[in-house]
Amino acid sequence: MLHQRAKIAWMKGGDQCNRIFFRKVAKRRASNRVFQITDDGGWVLTEREDVITEFTEYYQNLLGGERRHRVLDLCYLRPWTRHVLSDAKALTLVKPVTPNEIKLAVFDIDEVKAPGPDGYSSGFFKAAWSAVGEEVTRAIMEFFRTGRLLKQVNSNLISLIPKVANPTSVTEFWPISCCNVLYKIITKVIVQRMRTVLDLLISPSQNAFVPGQSIGDNILLAQELFHRYNQQHLPPRCALKVDLRKAYDIVEWDFLSAVLTLFGFPPLFISWIEECVTTPSFSVCMNGSPHGYFPGARGLR
Repeated sequence: MLHQRAKIAWMKGGDQCNRIFFRKVAKRRASNRVFQITDDGGWVLTEREDVITEFTEYYQNLLGGERRHRVLDLCYLRPWTRHVLSDAKALTLVKPVTPNEIKLAVFDIDEVKAPGPDGYSSGFFKAAWSAVGEEVTRAIMEFFRTGRLLKQVNSNLISLIPKVANPTSVTEFWPISCCNVLYKIITKVIVQRMRTVLDLLISPSQNAFVPGQSIGDNILLAQELFHRYNQQHLPPRCALKVDLRKAYDIVEWDFLSAVLTLFGFPPLFISWIEECVTTPSFSVCMNGSPHGYFPGARGLR
């Protein structure tokens, strides 16, 4: 009965500026704070500075460090690559960016997305577009003209989301990279152009993370493949389970550029992506405050 009464009270006035709302906010803030953590050696860290250092060093080792520059050439795989962009399609990716294209990208960004280090959300830019739209458009077009991105634009906050009810180690938190809106606009323009050619490159058998496809199809396919898999009269066979944990965090940037070149993306378009991917800097948001500041050396966001 008490649980139902509390639920009714929240449904009636939970989103209003009242006592119920602020109690809920205070409780959530308290539950999200990290007061102690267990390091790799099994020691429990309770001092504030020790906890902060444990998180910042972990993500600095994971995402930062010294970048390894390697020249990768995958063009020898071109004869076996079934899907390659034609010259005509490649040219459509590097045509001049228009102000209308930038405005559409701004208004396509979800307003409820967490802001980056500058504290501004896309909702601010949408509401104040009549005042800031011209300067924002000029800044975005300057990037596509010069191919250079200011360090401040590509600064990111790593927010930590608990994976479990009571996390005890750094690995039990999901890291969410919060980017500035200007960076989101640039990447949105690039993504919208890339979407026009993805259907030509992605195999029909690729179901995960593709619009119009369902990852559940892969589950059904796996069940069919393993149906009666252990019968003796079948030819020799094997199955591999590949763990891709932290795949996005350890992707080498040189490999990404080589893959884009293999699929026929134009050099100018690749340079835009490289500038966005290879120039990030990170701070870890702990208990509501940013800590640390280090450049990235690998991984995707």
